[in-house]
Amino acid sequence: MANELMETGEVEFFGVDFTPSKIVINNEDELTKTIEDYAAKYKGLVVNEEDVNDAKKVRAEMRGVAKSLDDKRKEVKKEYNKPLALFEKRIKKLTETIQEVITPIDEGIKNLEERERLSKQKEIETQVTILLEEQSDYIKESFLHNPKWLNKTVAMKKVAEEVAEQIKLLQKEEQQIKANEDIITNYCKAVKVEPQGWLSVLKNGNTAPEVMKMIDKSLADAKEREQAEIDRKQREEELARIKQDSYVELSVENIQETPYEPDFTDLEEPEVQTYHLEVTGTIDQLSALNSFMVDNGIKVKSV
Repeated sequence: MANELMETGEVEFFGVDFTPSKIVINNEDELTKTIEDYAAKYKGLVVNEEDVNDAKKVRAEMRGVAKSLDDKRKEVKKEYNKPLALFEKRIKKLTETIQEVITPIDEGIKNLEERERLSKQKEIETQVTILLEEQSDYIKESFLHNPKWLNKTVAMKKVAEEVAEQIKLLQKEEQQIKANEDIITNYCKAVKVEPQGWLSVLKNGNTAPEVMKMIDKSLADAKEREQAEIDRKQREEELARIKQDSYVELSVENIQETPYEPDFTDLEEPEVQTYHLEVTGTIDQLSALNSFMVDNGIKVKSV
């Protein structure tokens, strides 16, 4: 019998004799007609202020009828289910007897599978370590273990193939990274900027063309700022010059020699005097004044 259970997984000797019970409602036709007539009597009842109390009485009465019917249903169901509840209790006890044996077996199988998984994991790690031993730090740090490799259905040959394939992909990826770094380094040298910062931008996931565009924009912005500073200084210098030209301080003093000496031999020599003046005017006005004083032998000196 035990062998039969082991082979078939079925309990062939197990059977249950039961007779489906029949539930009969006495005078069902009469009861149905009575309930239908009772419900039809009040169907469509309109409630207003004058007969609200009567409506409440009808509601309470109908609720009482509905409760009586439902209580009878519960009573019959309880009695009807007693044989089923007893049957379920007996079967549950038998099932628990079997489960007491299943539990330690299940734990033993899980423990064995876990040991096998750990053994396979160690084997995979050993192979990966050997294959990565001569690879660069980038490949070692970027390599990822696939959790599916630990599945019993995945053979070690398949694991080795996927490991080798991933290493090849990482090698190509590393070559591309180095090529992009060379591109950015050479471009920075060409435009005379330090490459270190832009290499960091490249490592953040940007492509070489994107970084070169950033460099161009940075240089253009710097040139624009430089030109703006030059323009600002030129404006300041121009404003200072205009201010200086529009306000000039002049003084007039006695001199011994002048570029112009009129002949006053027949006249009495006039007395020479010195005056300190402050003269304000436009550039043209001051220029005309200066020419007048020079023509008339008056020396101009800034003080």
